[in-house]
Amino acid sequence: MSSYELSNTLVKHYAGSLAYGTNLPTSDVDIRGIFCASPQEIRTPYFPVREVSLPDEEDGKLYELSNFMKLYTDCNPNIVETLWVDNSDIITSSPMYDYLREYRSGLLSSKVAHTFSGYAISQLKRIKGHNKWINNPQPVEAPKHEDFVKLVRNFTEAKIMGSHFNMDYLRGHSMVHYGGDIFGVFSGEGNTAITTQGDFNISCRQTSSGVEDHLPKYIVKYCAEEFKRAKEKHSQYWTWKNNRNEKRSALEESFGYDTKHAMHLIRLLRMGEEILTGQGVIVKRPDAQELLAIRSGEWEYEDLIKWADEKDKHIRGELYRNTSLRKKPDVKLAAKVLMECQDMCW
Repeated sequence: MSSYELSNTLVKHYAGSLAYGTNLPTSDVDIRGIFCASPQEIRTPYFPVREVSLPDEEDGKLYELSNFMKLYTDCNPNIVETLWVDNSDIITSSPMYDYLREYRSGLLSSKVAHTFSGYAISQLKRIKGHNKWINNPQPVEAPKHEDFVKLVRNFTEAKIMGSHFNMDYLRGHSMVHYGGDIFGVFSGEGNTAITTQGDFNISCRQTSSGVEDHLPKYIVKYCAEEFKRAKEKHSQYWTWKNNRNEKRSALEESFGYDTKHAMHLIRLLRMGEEILTGQGVIVKRPDAQELLAIRSGEWEYEDLIKWADEKDKHIRGELYRNTSLRKKPDVKLAAKVLMECQDMCW
């Protein structure tokens, strides 16, 4: 880290579970903060800087002051917390940080209804998506073409049930495309409907009139779009399964859904409600023990989904309409505070 980042650090504080009071012995130590770049970085376009990582910390990040102020007025949940973190979680501070905190309420707006709920609902979507995979696992073997060939009409004397029709009936035959997803299956010496890779080898043995000169043995439907969707679903499932976080995977296997996502979902919705009702941003959670119980699987999946849907509608509806917060950020105030804070730093 360069010298200006060290000398112009406004604040460093614990973030994440440590700041919320929901940390466990196995929890990571997250550190966040703000620094003010030099006039050269701010007043010229040649040395842009938005954030830096702390080299000695596993998960440490400082946001440049201008970038921080923009994200704060956008009501980014992860950023907003920095001006409201509990004093016990502040590692280093400065008069500039104290100055910023004086204006923390005035820089909030009702956008929190959409940002906090938005972040929460993104967690909910991940929970629902993972729950779908957990309850509908895909087989190891990928889908095959033959599973998507359906018998439409049988012109042979053999009695073949549609559900029993398979690719063995096509081997040693050729297929004529009739249009769309319909094919005629004909006897054909040396022709085959399938390659060794399992793909179709469409043989168009048609007369000049474009009509086959005799009846096919079968008419079949190849459900190409269904095959494509099944193949994508199989690929998505195994990509998800092979890249799952081991700890989160254990939670999902134990409770049927990611309870850590659920804990953050509930925290975000509750914080959004608190801000909109004039309570400020309560980072150190008074409900920490309940949140930890939720992480341990106390809530049933169906109860979680119902609660989250109702709370999201309440926040974006009634609370958003009736909050005393400004509807739009006070960017003039934000600009004034930003420039005065920069002057203090420089």
